[in-house]
Amino acid sequence: MAAELHLRIVTPDRTVVDRKVADVSFTGIDGGYGILPQHAPLLTVIAFTGYAHVTETDGKATDLFLSDGFAQVQDNVLTLVCEAGEAAADIDMARVTAAEAKARAKMAGLDKLSQEYLNAEASLRKALARELLSRRTTGSGNLSS
Repeated sequence: MAAELHLRIVTPDRTVVDRKVADVSFTGIDGGYGILPQHAPLLTVIAFTGYAHVTETDGKATDLFLSDGFAQVQDNVLTLVCEAGEAAADIDMARVTAAEAKARAKMAGLDKLSQEYLNAEASLRKALARELLSRRTTGSGNLSS
């Protein structure tokens, strides 16, 4: 049996993933990480909205949306505690489109230095990251638009 790593992805409202995998890559605050079984202990911030690329134990790859949180490796367990997380296949494009439109509309009427503007901008980044991941995973749409 090949070496395995236990992956847990947890958000405030649910456990997104809790299973054995072959490896995981994601972006932390200080760059990209590739986590293999028996990785040294690690604690880092996931400060960018993006995704985790997971190689399953059968060799298949899946991508998961992640935003804001931290990652810890301890005793062959990678725990990603995130504000939001979901499988690319579960992304609801209608919800993403609505969130993008709402954020853009809100930003249009605000001072760019206000906290409200920065919150709306963060919401827009999350919507665009979900859209990009969904389109990249399904092969649909034009990524340059």
